[in-house]
Amino acid sequence: MQRKFFIRRFWKYFLLLIVPTFLVFTISFLVVNSQLDKSLDTRAKNTLSNVNTNLNFVVSSVVFQNNQLTNNPYMLLSLKKLLRQESTISLSDAIYHRNIKTMINSIIQVYPYIQSVYLYLDGYDRYFSSADGPVDFQNKEEVGWWQRYSQMNPEMENSMEARTLMINGKERQVLTIYQRMLLQDGVVVMNIDVEKYRDQLDNILTKDHETVLFIDENNEILFSWNDRGDKGRGFDLEEFDRIGQENGWIDVGKDKYLVHTAFNSQYKLRLVSLLTRQAKLGGLWQMLRLYCMIFAINSLAMVILAYATTKRTFSQLYYMIQVFHDAESGIYPSEPRQEMKDEYDVIMNNIIYLFLRTIKLNGDLVQKQHEQQVAELTALQLQINPHFLFNTLQTVQLEIRKPDASSEAAEKVLNNLSDILKYALADPLETISLKQEIEYLKKYVAIQKFRFGDRFILYYEIEESLVEFQVFRLMLQPLVENSILHGIRYIPGRGYIKLQIFGRRGRVYFRVIDNGEGMSKEECCRLREDIKVNQTTHIGLSNVNSRLLLHFGEESGIRIRSKKGMGCVMEFSLPDMVEEKMN
Repeated sequence: MQRKFFIRRFWKYFLLLIVPTFLVFTISFLVVNSQLDKSLDTRAKNTLSNVNTNLNFVVSSVVFQNNQLTNNPYMLLSLKKLLRQESTISLSDAIYHRNIKTMINSIIQVYPYIQSVYLYLDGYDRYFSSADGPVDFQNKEEVGWWQRYSQMNPEMENSMEARTLMINGKERQVLTIYQRMLLQDGVVVMNIDVEKYRDQLDNILTKDHETVLFIDENNEILFSWNDRGDKGRGFDLEEFDRIGQENGWIDVGKDKYLVHTAFNSQYKLRLVSLLTRQAKLGGLWQMLRLYCMIFAINSLAMVILAYATTKRTFSQLYYMIQVFHDAESGIYPSEPRQEMKDEYDVIMNNIIYLFLRTIKLNGDLVQKQHEQQVAELTALQLQINPHFLFNTLQTVQLEIRKPDASSEAAEKVLNNLSDILKYALADPLETISLKQEIEYLKKYVAIQKFRFGDRFILYYEIEESLVEFQVFRLMLQPLVENSILHGIRYIPGRGYIKLQIFGRRGRVYFRVIDNGEGMSKEECCRLREDIKVNQTTHIGLSNVNSRLLLHFGEESGIRIRSKKGMGCVMEFSLPDMVEEKMN
């Protein structure tokens, strides 16, 4: 029970807690949601700015090296000699040749993601590679860049494309950047290793649920960073521009993304940042975890408070139970309990003390009433003995006076009478089994048979399960006696009496039925009144009725139904204690 009240009290406290907590959470959620939107906008803009700056910085380095090359006529002349495949090279040309290679390799060393750099002057059949030096077009498979360069608009200073290179027998994805020379007709080609470039961006960008796309002017994706599952391939820049949802959430494939864009004018590129909903949900999840932690702490506090309150309340209840238990044993407190923690204890302890004092006084009064009731019940029980004895002795006397009286029959009657007297004179408050009561009744019927002969037959209909049912003594005999003396004896021929005992719905019913003379409605009502007021003409029935009322209350009193010339039915019922406990 303590657990039941603890759970009930906890839920009460919990409901009082959940409403304000939920309101605080809702307001906090809205505030955090707004802040996350601003934070994600700032993050996406910073990402695009960093990528754009990094890309421009690489191009600036290439432009700077290009200016050094084209502004130095000796270095440019040396490069032309290399591309013309002249047989003799002076020491100074060799030095310039080394300087060109060192200059190009310095770019690769500063930017490890640059795979290779090519230098090409228009009209030559060779180009200079940072990896292989002078290379003939006829002897090199990797000349796809030259086709793109030859198709470039002369007014375009630079361009970018995505290509595949065979490096050491393996295919590598590269971004190829074309930068026209400023003072010469030629181009500087730079191949950026895509995987290494992604690694470089990993170091400067936050990978938390963000994807960056490089999209050229033909709406082709040249490069994607942190695009797991190629989800960014579903992004349509033209559709995005048509809808006009800059810095808003749009559907890309099966997910929603917060989209930001930036434009790189040098390469005519659109840089696109795609932030998934998980980026926002991550922040909301952190807030939710904080809320759950606060909620758990508050719930724990509610548990402790509910437990402490329940324990304190039940401590008081256990004290009350112990006090009442002692009171049942006759031990009453001489004064209120001294252990008091608050006004609740003061009130309860004084109420208990006053209540028990009242109970003690009422108990004394009830005890006196009980003693009086027991005395009355004993008197009723003993009252039936002389009445029965008188009737039985009268029967024996009449039998002995008969001229043909049998001493053996009289002796049998006297033996039955002796057994009945022993049975009737036992402890009047002691209960006996129904089986014992029936055995006594059969001896009584044998005495009446001695008197009336075959004038009546008694049938027994008793449920076998009730033979051990506890009853008080001399409970059935007055009802059978009434049927014999006031019913059967006044009809011609043989009569019958039926004794029915059965259980129904938690009660045991006792019913005596005869086919005697019966009574009119007025006579039946008069008999009921006589039984209630203990008329001496029906002392046996009045006695049984009084004992039933004293033992079991009004519901167990004798009920009588009869019609003139149609016999009589007398019945009463007792509570079946065994069945009540089972139910």
